[in-house]
Amino acid sequence: MVHELSIALSARGHDVTVLTSGATAERSRSDGIEVVRLRRRTPSNERHELDFALRLLPLLARRRFDAVHSFGARDAAAAVWAARVKRHRTVYTNLGLPLHEWWDVQPERRAHERVVRSVDVYGCMSQFALDALVPEYGRKGELTPGGVNIEQFVPAPAREAAPTVLFSGALSEPRKGVATLLDAVDRIRGDIPNVQLWLSGPGDPQPLLDAAPPSVLDHVTVLPLGAPTDQAGRYGRAWVTALPSQWDSFGMVLVEALACGTPVVASTHAALPELVTPGVTGALCEPLDAESLARALQEALALAHRPGTVDACRDSARPYDWKTSLAPMFEGYYSG
Repeated sequence: MVHELSIALSARGHDVTVLTSGATAERSRSDGIEVVRLRRRTPSNERHELDFALRLLPLLARRRFDAVHSFGARDAAAAVWAARVKRHRTVYTNLGLPLHEWWDVQPERRAHERVVRSVDVYGCMSQFALDALVPEYGRKGELTPGGVNIEQFVPAPAREAAPTVLFSGALSEPRKGVATLLDAVDRIRGDIPNVQLWLSGPGDPQPLLDAAPPSVLDHVTVLPLGAPTDQAGRYGRAWVTALPSQWDSFGMVLVEALACGTPVVASTHAALPELVTPGVTGALCEPLDAESLARALQEALALAHRPGTVDACRDSARPYDWKTSLAPMFEGYYSG
């Protein structure tokens, strides 16, 4: 998200600096963006996040920025502190959900509470997250979703010959619903005997495959991770992209698939329904319900070759295009 937003802002004439970390300390410039990397000094993620925020503070206090946009609670807290000196505008995007149940047990709880109280713009990835922010923390937020480059994520020349469902995400994370998806694909084999399921993403899917109905295994292909540039082709060749997960703050996979003209299936839980127009760009299912998911898959597969589906999916992704939609939105947050 940081990389794509930076490129879009730079293309609109802004001077963009990205402060991040890496194996070595270095400065570089590409695509009109300055990247400053601080050397990571500890393998522990928790210690690293604290160390990075402490080292970030003097950098922000020395340099003059019009706005500082942070994606971590401790980074945002540092930006808020530095704003006392430099008077820059502070923007924070919570990549997850603003729920006390989760934040109250996190090491960065106190930093997050300071951000909630003091940051100029508290951003949420979806309306679902925004609706949770007010009762949970008593403040108003702004929509700061993820996006897609609509010029790079385009339809493939042709879809696969066989009806193909793509799952792209963490394969071993239970809330993503891969086990339910395997069950659902097995249920539609009778009506669609040549249906195929592609599994793409990090994690070991073998435990899930071992527990799946044996009759579905011949219909499943585990794809190699591949390069990020391969993903658009996978979306475009698939007939449907399915994300039957829970507790998602957004659905980047769905937006990217829609940009490629591919209908989607998502659960009715959390933020995902915001990205689907049933009967036009995809279908919805109840979470953890294989029968409901099977029906949704059949509905979406039927949409894949319906005239107008590609254009409808592409149109639904346009509000999330970095260059034409999201960069101008963020400019408004940065200027106040």
